[in-house]
Amino acid sequence: MGKQPGKLRSRAAEAIHRRIRGLVKTLLTRDGDESLSGLPEAIELNLRIPMHLKRDHHADSIQFSHALLAQVESLRIQGETEALGHRFGHAPCYWCDAPVCEHSMPGDQRSVLVGWSATGIPLWRDIASLLIETGDEQIDLLYGEDPGPVICWRGEGELLGEILPEYLSDSLFARPVGALLAGGFPLPGHSHDNLSVTALVVESRAGRIVPRYSLNLLSTTPAPHHLATLLGENNRSILSGWIGSLKSALHRFQEELVVEATRGQRDSLKSCRERVVDLLIDSRSHLETLRRRSQRRTKHAQERSENPNRPTSAAIPDLLACSEADLFQDRKESTIVLRGPQGRIHIFTATGRHITSAIYSSESIQTRIARSRWILLGDVKARAFIERVNRSIPDSEPGRPASDAS
Repeated sequence: MGKQPGKLRSRAAEAIHRRIRGLVKTLLTRDGDESLSGLPEAIELNLRIPMHLKRDHHADSIQFSHALLAQVESLRIQGETEALGHRFGHAPCYWCDAPVCEHSMPGDQRSVLVGWSATGIPLWRDIASLLIETGDEQIDLLYGEDPGPVICWRGEGELLGEILPEYLSDSLFARPVGALLAGGFPLPGHSHDNLSVTALVVESRAGRIVPRYSLNLLSTTPAPHHLATLLGENNRSILSGWIGSLKSALHRFQEELVVEATRGQRDSLKSCRERVVDLLIDSRSHLETLRRRSQRRTKHAQERSENPNRPTSAAIPDLLACSEADLFQDRKESTIVLRGPQGRIHIFTATGRHITSAIYSSESIQTRIARSRWILLGDVKARAFIERVNRSIPDSEPGRPASDAS
């Protein structure tokens, strides 16, 4: 008696299945394990396998390949979105309720993400136009004699402030915490062409002890270039150095959150977000440092860096001697500003890390205060800030600056 239909078996067919399974896993994990971790244990591919029985028709193989890759790509999007709350290289569209759609990428290589519309559509703007609209003096860096990269900061409020609540309330997408909008990066082989990149940090909390913060790089890179290649280890460009440093800083921060949680020292969500903001502001300062290093240092700059009496040296002493009325919040940059004697201005992160110092004219200081760009920190917050910085100074080196970013 022959075998029952239900008992039919082909080892060759089983081998083909295993090879397809291996191929699918390889394709899903080629950029990391996020896609795989966001998918259920069991999935099902629905593939049509066209074939001509009398002759080998190569178009059938191509059609099968396209169908397989399309389904795997769909699974990648589903897995990444489930695991991280976003799709790499795309800004989620709350209007389409999709991680990938016609609105989710910049329209050209110079555009950056400035926020979302009232109905949740990502808004892209040419970075030069953005600098002109905001009166940012960095515009001279794009078109001056010695061009270099420019960078702007966008906080959560600026990014999401226009969206109507109904588009955000039920969203499963990761929440944007802040973004750095950078441009003016030269493309290899194109001396007059440059690239813009939005470094967006998003927060995902689903099913985790601590929130997960991910870096999503948004850019439309013109052919034949590819962003991954421009950021490769063998590329020693300013763009590669800046993004590499930002990725490392975010990775270290994420590890710190996990370690703190295991020790029972979990930070509040508000505190975590403040630390991310500080990290981004530090990264902005780092790109500015890389830009300065890439430009030829003048004799004046050399003398300034060697001068022990430059404003940076007085940052901590000025802070410890100041009154509450000398501390301001920079509403545009999300930093703390200290007004010191003789026109000295010192910039700190919200957690007390010194960023840089400079000499401002009295008119420049008063203009920023009059226009409410700098607003008083308030007595309570000012005293708490001074105390926080004071506690961070090593006993063996009282008054030593927290950093030297000038």
